[in-house]
Amino acid sequence: MFSFVAAKDGELLTKVYRFRYAIACEELGVYKKEDLPDGLEKDEYDNYCEHFAILDESGEVAASIRLVHHSPIGYPTQNAFDLNLKKLGLNEDNAGELSRIFIRADCRGMKESREIFRLMKKNIFMHAFNLGVEFTLGSVEKRFYLLLRRFGFPYEIIGNGKVYAKKERFPVLLSTKECIEANKKLFDGLENR
Repeated sequence: MFSFVAAKDGELLTKVYRFRYAIACEELGVYKKEDLPDGLEKDEYDNYCEHFAILDESGEVAASIRLVHHSPIGYPTQNAFDLNLKKLGLNEDNAGELSRIFIRADCRGMKESREIFRLMKKNIFMHAFNLGVEFTLGSVEKRFYLLLRRFGFPYEIIGNGKVYAKKERFPVLLSTKECIEANKKLFDGLENR
């Protein structure tokens, strides 16, 4: 039903930026349309990340996610919440962040969401593991936090909430190893590497 692909450049990456614009600007109103006149939602962290798309059967973007890693400017959650990773006992060299997790409105049913998150989990954490990314940060609303945990992303809240991108969000942390452990069947053989 869905396929997971890397959006490295060209037409697919432009589709991902347009998709992000449709969700963040048109649907959620997080950003002003006039601030993004080209209809593409991008930020400074996009220079230090890998973009991924989940495509539907017709090849259209049904969902997006990015993995920011080895960023010399820090990470969105780290900077927005003024987190000191060393004080949290974390090594910035092994850090990453999952963000711009967007799902198209007609793909948000339980069946579709479960499959989309399964594909994200399997492909993102396998990739993060191979990159040496030991943990990923995130900034999520309480309801989305509970949904992510339900779908096998064992995030932990690591700080107080604050209004960020127009909603109260909480900084969260996810261990790559814990995610792999919590989803052993999905990562068959990966934990032995």
